[in-house]
Amino acid sequence: MPRKKRVWYPGAVYHVMNRANRRVVLYKDEDDYYSFIESVQITSKIYQFKIHSMCLMTNHFHMLIETADTELWKIMKRMLHPYAMNFNRKYHYTGHLFEDRYTACLIENERYFLEASLYIHLNPVKAHMVREPIAYEYSSYGGFIDINGADKKKITKYIEELVETKRVLDAFGNNSREQYRLFVEGKISHAEQEMLIQKDIGEDDMWLPW
Repeated sequence: MPRKKRVWYPGAVYHVMNRANRRVVLYKDEDDYYSFIESVQITSKIYQFKIHSMCLMTNHFHMLIETADTELWKIMKRMLHPYAMNFNRKYHYTGHLFEDRYTACLIENERYFLEASLYIHLNPVKAHMVREPIAYEYSSYGGFIDINGADKKKITKYIEELVETKRVLDAFGNNSREQYRLFVEGKISHAEQEMLIQKDIGEDDMWLPW
């Protein structure tokens, strides 16, 4: 069963979430999303980790991160600190941008890995921001089901370029993109797993975007 852990395992996968302090927004305009993704991209080149799914909500974010030879805390510090400094400077804020240290749940089996990816991609739907996950522009979902979408915004493509889809899609065999779409958008209830993930990651309705 996945548990919150502070320890680090080489090659481990974590469901990582962090949210803004005092429920303020993390991304006030399109440039902020670009700035955050740029920080993620630079960090990934330094530490060689993989991101298997990603969604940037207005006041928090979710990622599935697979570490290599670097502790997760170093990755997150290098990823988040520059963004927080730039954000505070841009908007003349003081104090901590993020509520607390990130939350990271160790993924210990393949089923939970896939359910966490589903949870991440359905986050905007659960928050009633969009009706379908493909409609949310700050998510990696489109890279799993529609890799060549011509109408995607630049920021969406930028996010998708950071995400490694192979491990998730390999779990679905033939016609994997369509199978993953059915897994995410299908009518099969994932309520039990969703509640477990919410408990593990520490997310509830109080943290839905305003």
